[in-house]
Amino acid sequence: MRISFVGKGGSGKSTLAALFTQYASRQGQNVVAIDADLNIHLPRLLGFEKPAAETYLSEPSVALAIKDRLRGTNARIGKPETFRKSTPPGSGSHLILVDDPNDPIIRSYSTKKDETRLLVVGTYAEEDIGASCYHNNLAILENVLSHAADDKALVVADMVAGTDAFASTLHAQFDLTILVVEPTWRGIEVYKDYERLCRQAGCLDTLKVVGNKIRTEEERAFVTKHIPAEMLLGCLGQSPYLETQDRNWGPIEFAQLEPENALVIRTIYDALKRLSYDPQKRLEKLWDLHRTYVSQRFITERFGDLTTQIDPTFDFTQETTKQRACNTTH
Repeated sequence: MRISFVGKGGSGKSTLAALFTQYASRQGQNVVAIDADLNIHLPRLLGFEKPAAETYLSEPSVALAIKDRLRGTNARIGKPETFRKSTPPGSGSHLILVDDPNDPIIRSYSTKKDETRLLVVGTYAEEDIGASCYHNNLAILENVLSHAADDKALVVADMVAGTDAFASTLHAQFDLTILVVEPTWRGIEVYKDYERLCRQAGCLDTLKVVGNKIRTEEERAFVTKHIPAEMLLGCLGQSPYLETQDRNWGPIEFAQLEPENALVIRTIYDALKRLSYDPQKRLEKLWDLHRTYVSQRFITERFGDLTTQIDPTFDFTQETTKQRACNTTH
């Protein structure tokens, strides 16, 4: 299954993503964490060495290699440049078996610590300054997630700040999205924006909210007043431990978290585990988003009709089983 942590910059989404990753790992989950933020903080928070830039998913040679692997022998994808950010898997595509350490993409571009693997999307390179948008970096993440078989692993993503996920397929790529909200009007406005966009995109059922950095009962009441009870999973109070680690630029440990704050992380985990896993339903949503994206004029004028990349006979679960069996025999 998959969970993402979103929120405005500084809300604490990276910290919650790290704590959740550690807690899930302690529960015996095979976890693949993804740092998809422009500011790369997840490796430090989890105690990883910062990965080399040569392994960033958005590094041009890496992105090309990943797309070439995923495309496989899929005849619906013609030239490599027609493999767009919304292109779904089809017959002949290679899926990413995220729990398999020998999967070529996991083996080549992830780092491992204990039972957790980490992928980093990357940040701006020198040549991008004044010439590129971070959305371009996130395109390869869309491809990775569209082709990721996560039936035997948990994918945890620390996402880019704000509502940028709605400029792509990323808002539809997760079973649960946790919006981290601070007890301020700015935090509430971000919630309202996210709630509105999720409703319009048809994915409101995947959105839940967690309050963070709650110092007083007045701040807790502010959050509970403006966030509907059915959306709010809990509130993390002020944490002297996390504040100390942040000042010292050190990693964090779930075991050191205050009990009342640890309970919120467990509540998020329980909410995710109650959800049903349906990769085919997710894929069908991606088909709709692909149709929307490739119908834009700048795509049709350059590449023609790319809606033919949708393979209506493709069964994600069956293909995952087949590729696992193939890997076992080889």
